[in-house]
Amino acid sequence: MKIDNSFKAIFASMMIVSGLVACDKPGTAETAGKKIDQAVENVSTSTSNAAEKANDSVSKQGKIAGKAMDDTEITAKTKAALLNEPGMQSLKITVVTKDGVVTLTGSADTQENKVQAASVTKQIEGVKSVNNKLVISK
Repeated sequence: MKIDNSFKAIFASMMIVSGLVACDKPGTAETAGKKIDQAVENVSTSTSNAAEKANDSVSKQGKIAGKAMDDTEITAKTKAALLNEPGMQSLKITVVTKDGVVTLTGSADTQENKVQAASVTKQIEGVKSVNNKLVISK
C-alpha cells in the first residue's frame, strides 16, 4: 500500500537522523540510545495516528457509498414491484429515493392505483416513507 511505504520511509529517515544527532553530541551510549528510543516512539505514535485517521476516512466514505447504494437498490426494487403490479401504468411513474424516503411522481389512471402504488412501495425493504405525488389522469 502507498501509505505503508510512506510510513516506512519516514520511519527509516527518523532513525537515521536520530542516530546521527546522537553521535554528534558528547555523552554516553546510553544517552544516544534513549534519544533513538524516543525518536522511534514518536514515529510509532505518528504512524499509528495517521493510520487511524486514514481508517476513519475510509470508513466514512464506505458509509456514504453504502447509503447511496441502499437508495439505488430501493428505487430499483420499487420500480420492479410497480412493473409487476397488475393494472398499474408503472411506465408513467417516476421513482426517486433519498435517504430511504421514496417520492412517486407522474400519473395513475385511478385513485385506487395511486393508493396501490404507495402501498406497494411501502412494502419494499428499506423504505422509511413514501411521498405520493401521483396525479390522476385518464
